[in-house]
Amino acid sequence: MAPSASAQAAAAEALFDQGRAAMEKNDFETACKRFRESDRLDPAPGTRLNLADCEEKRGRLATAWELFRSAIGDLPESDERRAVAQERVSALEPRVPRLVIRLAKRAPAGTRVTFAGATFSEGSFGVPLPVDPGEHELIVTAAGHRESRLKIRLKEGDRKTFEVAPREPAGAGPDQGAPPSGARAVRPEGAAPAPAGGDTRTLGFIVGGVGIAALAGAGVTGAMTLSAQSTNENNCFPGEGYCNQEGKDAASSGATFGALTTGLLVAGIAGVGLGGYFVFTSGDGRELAAVAPRVDRAGGSLSLVRRW
Repeated sequence: MAPSASAQAAAAEALFDQGRAAMEKNDFETACKRFRESDRLDPAPGTRLNLADCEEKRGRLATAWELFRSAIGDLPESDERRAVAQERVSALEPRVPRLVIRLAKRAPAGTRVTFAGATFSEGSFGVPLPVDPGEHELIVTAAGHRESRLKIRLKEGDRKTFEVAPREPAGAGPDQGAPPSGARAVRPEGAAPAPAGGDTRTLGFIVGGVGIAALAGAGVTGAMTLSAQSTNENNCFPGEGYCNQEGKDAASSGATFGALTTGLLVAGIAGVGLGGYFVFTSGDGRELAAVAPRVDRAGGSLSLVRRW
């Protein structure tokens, strides 16, 4: 056993030296591999401190934070490196992203979530877990259920919460009530909740009804504008530069009705457009709809695009 232990210590020392050389070249990926293998062969807090420094430099903040904490536990109180490591831990603390996992109401007992090479169960849910920045895939599983997967991205300092659940039981048809990913983001504390689908639909009908009424009014005033224009033309004589009183009154009325028609037309198209938006976007958020009203001198139009 003694020669074997000696050989491991020698290999660990060689790997440590290679790690330091790679760090000087800013080859952090190679350096981290060398330090990690050196610490596996011959665990030492000094090696772990170098590995923590390397992981921080390549952006794996949660990994570095945990390695510094681990090294502190193995260093004696009198070791100067202990205070340095503690400073690094304090500096990393606010930078490390935190992910809170919560179970959706429909999630069965025994649901597990796997990401970043670790599996988490009920005891870990609801706790802010330190996670390295970057993209992660949450794999949600439960006995008798199909797994669901969700890709998330965390930036430095992020604090995010996700509700998760596996998909429908194995052998069952598609679960129409669940999003394909099996997980959803939870709104931050204090944020206003999204309006319920029924409330939004009702509001849409009300606003749309007002818009339709405005369009009907625009039709009436438009007809009155045309009538006034006709009266004006019959009572004005451009060649003589003269209009009788009836022609002058018709011109004034036509201008008033024309302005009113334009205003009602704009209000009507906007009301129908906004009402349609509320109606067609109500629900659970899987449907996508867009409404685009347009008004110009030649008239108006309303474009509606919806995807189910």
